[in-house]
Amino acid sequence: MTKSLLPLFSLALLGWACAPSSEKKVEKMQQEVLALHDSAMANMDTLYSSRKALTYLRDSVVTQDTVAKRNLTQGISNLAQADEEMMQWMRSYRNPDEKKPEEALTYLQQEKVKIEQVRKAISESLKAADSLHTHYSNNPK
Repeated sequence: MTKSLLPLFSLALLGWACAPSSEKKVEKMQQEVLALHDSAMANMDTLYSSRKALTYLRDSVVTQDTVAKRNLTQGISNLAQADEEMMQWMRSYRNPDEKKPEEALTYLQQEKVKIEQVRKAISESLKAADSLHTHYSNNPK
C-alpha cells in the first residue's frame, strides 16, 4: 500500500513545487498592469495632437455652424476627460511592495480594471476625434 501512495504523493509534491508562488503571481499581475499603462501612455501624444486639431477646427474653420461647434467641443471634452483619467490613475497608483501578497494581488486586480477603463476611454475618444476631424476638415461648413 505504501508503494501505491508514493507516486501519488510525489505528484502532489511536484505540483506544489511547480505552482507559482504568491510573489510570482503579484509580480506577473504588476507587469500586466504596467504594460496596460504603457500601452495607454503611448497614445498620449496623439491625444494631445487630436485635441489641438479639433480646437483649431472649432475655433477657426467652422465659424458659423453651431452643430459642428457643439460636436467638436464634445470631442475636445472627451479627449480632455480621457487625459485627466490617465493623470488621475497615475497619481493614485501605488506600488504594492509593502502589502501582503494576497492584498497586493487584490489591489493590482482592481488597478488593472481601472487602467483598462482608462485605456478604453483614450481609444474611444481618439476614434471619435479622428472621425470628427475627417468629417469637419473635409466639410468645413
